[in-house]
Amino acid sequence: MKNIANQINQTIEDIWIILEKREKDYFILKINDQQYVLLNLIIRRPFTSPTELAEKMGITKSAVSQQLAKLEKEDYITRKQHVEDKRTFSIELGKKGCFIKKEMEAFHQQVSGKYHKSLSPVELTNMLLMLQKLREIFE
Repeated sequence: MKNIANQINQTIEDIWIILEKREKDYFILKINDQQYVLLNLIIRRPFTSPTELAEKMGITKSAVSQQLAKLEKEDYITRKQHVEDKRTFSIELGKKGCFIKKEMEAFHQQVSGKYHKSLSPVELTNMLLMLQKLREIFE
């Protein structure tokens, strides 16, 4: 059973690496890996605060702020100050960020098409349920 668990972990890691590489190859970005992860999180969770991003990534708020400044300078994101609390702000997509979001959606459509082409609806449903169960184990 231990060997099967290791194979599951290795397979999940392999799939993640393949998808990450293909997604990055789908569109050329001139940002580092940490900025790419931040941009991905912002796309998937609009209006996220820097504190939430830091917690999600497991890095300091200062490190997030440095990377956000670089993304803002290149127009991937914009920071909007909250009306009620001037000390806080939310992060939204800039012009380049909106373009990347559209490209990511197109890439995900391609991946989804491959799933549907190769797997039956029952297989897809079972796979989703198993992956959700695995996620729950680690949360």
